[in-house]
This record gives sequence, structure tokens and C-alpha cells, in this order.
Amino acid sequence: MEITSYKDHLEEKIDNYDNLGKNIVQALELLLTNSNIKFVSIYYRIKSIESFIEKVERKFYDNPINQIEDICGVRIICYYQSDIGKISKIISNEFDIHNSEDKEDQLQADQFGYRSLHFIASIKEEWSKVPNYRDMGKLKAEIQVRTILMHAWAEIEHNLAYKKATHIPDKFKRKLFRISAKLEEADEQFEELKNESRNHQEDLLKSAKNKSLTFSNDTDVNLDTLQAFLDFHFPKRKKDIKNTSKLLDDLITYGIKYGDIQEAYIKMKPHLPEIEKKIFANNTNYSNWAQAGIVRLLMDMLSEEYNKRHTPKDHKLRVEWRGKYFS
Repeated sequence: MEITSYKDHLEEKIDNYDNLGKNIVQALELLLTNSNIKFVSIYYRIKSIESFIEKVERKFYDNPINQIEDICGVRIICYYQSDIGKISKIISNEFDIHNSEDKEDQLQADQFGYRSLHFIASIKEEWSKVPNYRDMGKLKAEIQVRTILMHAWAEIEHNLAYKKATHIPDKFKRKLFRISAKLEEADEQFEELKNESRNHQEDLLKSAKNKSLTFSNDTDVNLDTLQAFLDFHFPKRKKDIKNTSKLLDDLITYGIKYGDIQEAYIKMKPHLPEIEKKIFANNTNYSNWAQAGIVRLLMDMLSEEYNKRHTPKDHKLRVEWRGKYFS
């Protein structure tokens, strides 16, 4: 086939590749969310006709339609290195994998540079029976998985146009390798910090359970002590670190301490089922408060200023509860 024939063939298939990218992204978003893996972004791109032709001519492919496997490219950007392994397992389980490559394996022990995990994948045969995936069974996509710091390096390196070590002038090599080494070290340190933070929260919770830690008005108010406080008092309620962080900001802004919240909880605890029943009576999505939500109710009881953030109707309702249940 001539270049023009390959071009025509790709133009005929471009909509199928676009649908493939959209559906893979949607599937991965759902799979990662259901596995409780937080990610920065998942997106796709379709190789342009110009880029396709340039690659054919540069690589001297004799059957580019089958040989070029990244016409559809999907990229997953995650937070931590440990997430890459988890995401890798999901991709391997949910897709047919034709090839996989860890770019870090290409680096020597004393080298630093581009790091990313690449898969050449296609949808499983049973997926093609679903209307969304028809005509996609034989199409391949490249799925890249990298941390946000790996992505930062790759984007800057791409912008500098140094795709290979041989492209880099000797006067710049040392600086580039040092930058890459710092980013790789930062990736490792963020992973360590995440684990240390989790272990610290677990230690705080254990201390609270064996009463060597009491949450008083003298206890430092920070994200770790707040999450331990929530886990200690409301272990069965839904937790969300983002909501915990927002709650922390409000506790600091309104000067509300742990001891005050505990005292309010003791007073309100017998009445919570009744209040929740009223609040969520017409709500089809929720039946009770999450960890942060119940503390916000207690803050309403403690701070008139905080309570005023509600609409006049809700503000009045919480004032009534304060008089009925809290005084």
C-alpha cells in the first residue's frame, strides 16, 4: 500500500479509534474509582494523520496500520508510585494485553530519565458484544501509566525536544540528569510521607482506644489528629480525607476544639437517629451523615456564627434543635 492508501485507511477508522479512546477512559475511570484508587487525570488522544505519516516514513514500516499501535493513546496520571502497580493489575485483568514495557527498565543504574509504564492493549472479546464497543475488538491502544512527577519530567523533556540522551548537548546532560534524579527521589519521598501519615493516624487511633490519648481542648488540631478523632468516634460512618480537610479549615476558622465537640456529641448522641431521619427523609442518595457531616451538625450546636452559614430556613431549624436537644 502507498502512503496515500494508508492515509485513506486511517481516515476511515479514525472515528472508531476516537470511540475506543472515549470508552477506555470511561471504563478506567470507573474501574479505578471502584478500586478506591485516586488519580489526577485519565485522558486520550488520537494520532493525527500528519503524525501517522511522519512515523511511517521515519520508521520505514511496511504494514503501518498493524505496526503502529499507538494511534489511540490513553494516559493515566496518578499520585503515587505504589498506585502504578495497582493500576497495572487492573489493566492486565480488564484488557487483552499484547505487550507491556516499563521505561525505567531501560535506564542503567547510574542513569535518570523518562519513566512510565506502557501497555499495548485491546478490549476483551466479550466487550465487543456491548453496543459501545462494537467495531473496536481488533483495534489497539497504548495505555501509559505514570505519576504526576513522572508526567512533569516527560512533558518538560518533550518541550525541550531531547527525546534521547544522544540528543542532549554534553553541557546540559548533568543538569538534566540531576533534575530527573530529584524528581525520582521526590516520588519516593511522597510515597514515604503518605505511608508515614497513614501510620501516624493509626497510632493516634490506637492511643485513643487505649486512652493514652484524650481529645481535649489542648489537643493540637491538625489533619492527622482530626482524622483519628473522626475514626475514634464515628468508625462506621463514611470517611473522606477531602471532607476532613475542609472540616479542619472550619474548625480552625471558628476556633472549635475537640473537647467541645466531644461534649456536644455526648449531649446529641441520643437524638441523632431522630434528627437524621428528619434530614434525610426525602433524600434518595443518603440516609445519614458521613463523619464530617455529623461533626458539622455538632458545630452548629456550638457556634451561632458557624450556624449562620445555612439558609435562613436551615439556620432556624438548627437553632430549634439547639434549644430542644442541646441546652
